[in-house]
Amino acid sequence: MKLLTRPPEVLNEQELEQIWAAAQRIWAKVPLRVQGTEEFCDHLSSFGCHIDGELVSFPEPVRDKVLGAIEERRKELGPGRPAAVQNDHLDYCASGQALWAHDLETDQIRPATSQDQVKFSHICDMFPDLGRCHPTFIPQDVPADTCDVHTFALIIRNSTRPWRVSVYNADMLPFMIQLQMAAGYTEEEVKKEPIFAAKCWYNSPFMISEENIRIGMEARRLLDQPFQISTMPVAGIATPATISGCLAQITAEVLGCNVIGMAVDDRLMGWNAGPLTFDMKTGIHTQTGPDNDVLRVATSQLAAHIFGGEYTVGGGPTTAAKVPGIQSLMEKSLCALFAIMGGARHFGSLAITAFADIGSVLQLMIDLELMSYFERMLQGVAVDEERIGEEVICEVAPKGAYFLAEPHTAKYYREELWIPELMDRRVPMAWAEDPVTMLDNAKAKARKVTAQAQNQCPLSDEQLRQIDEIVAEADKLARTMQTR
Repeated sequence: MKLLTRPPEVLNEQELEQIWAAAQRIWAKVPLRVQGTEEFCDHLSSFGCHIDGELVSFPEPVRDKVLGAIEERRKELGPGRPAAVQNDHLDYCASGQALWAHDLETDQIRPATSQDQVKFSHICDMFPDLGRCHPTFIPQDVPADTCDVHTFALIIRNSTRPWRVSVYNADMLPFMIQLQMAAGYTEEEVKKEPIFAAKCWYNSPFMISEENIRIGMEARRLLDQPFQISTMPVAGIATPATISGCLAQITAEVLGCNVIGMAVDDRLMGWNAGPLTFDMKTGIHTQTGPDNDVLRVATSQLAAHIFGGEYTVGGGPTTAAKVPGIQSLMEKSLCALFAIMGGARHFGSLAITAFADIGSVLQLMIDLELMSYFERMLQGVAVDEERIGEEVICEVAPKGAYFLAEPHTAKYYREELWIPELMDRRVPMAWAEDPVTMLDNAKAKARKVTAQAQNQCPLSDEQLRQIDEIVAEADKLARTMQTR
């Protein structure tokens, strides 16, 4: 049997309904501040929203349309309920959009460079099971206005395939499309499945900036895809500090997002919020800790309660620590284990510290060991006549503890017993003669893979030349716009 998990619950039915009712009242009372394009605002106005300058409010007919669509979705998916998850497949990705890099040799933090991205791309290709859901390093030695283009080009030039980069400048979208096409994709393939991410982000509380709208609308126009929008508010700053207050506000914001989805593309977006919490001691947002764990459970419950269907509890091996060590190990292990037990089987956040603000090859080595741990957990227990080994037990047990010499042990120990690569499990006196820690082993592995990693990019010289030309054109456009 594979490991069976079921998400925890922190809200009962009455509490979910209380938050849902409060959110609908907030939605009716609090307008959305939109610094939008004329096209975007025309969609909202045509849908029935009331627009007064930058303020967009949602009259009762608009709210009824959205609530009606939500009810239809809930009927289709059934009432919200925790999912029973039982499988042994684990996906994991290097992530982050770090402006800083942890230097393996000096153990210091410094600005990320293009070379960091180049070498990291080579390293990632050494691990076939490792995906990439963000670029990890955002080079600081390239022009800021075209940073996304440079990052995407560096990944394409130095990897076996392109990987995801987020776009934060609407003017750069055409160049991102050209880069993916230069990597061997047709225009139809790019539109169907763009590797780069281009979406609008909510600015909590209840605001969307013009640049965010431009990115979402330009992506919709160029890619022929629906308008995408998400919100990631921080409880204590952008919402009330209370978990229930945060949930009520973000639900109201989610309802506003669904108005936008129906007004622009006649589609219900569903739940699109991932709230975080604020550390009042240090004055920074956090992604780990018991408050975040509880908030993630409550958010998952509430999303399923409103829109229906089964839910799991996400999360990832993330940390506030700036360099790999005790704190990063503790936070990442607890955060990921909680998510595993909540049904998560996909993880980002590998190779990052400081909540994705710092990239680290050393941390990647540790994170890969952590994923190996969970992969063994998820395999569960295999039961058959040969594995039970009844005859072996009856033959060996009367003689004493001699199973180590048995062919049965040699056949199965690699499958059944987890053998860590970095953790030290030696007896105390053996360690005392050579006092090497897990962190030492991780550094040695990081140095080894860094030295061995090679560029495995399959593109032709002509394709590489096209990529350079596209980047040069993007830089040229950015310089022209700066001089206007």
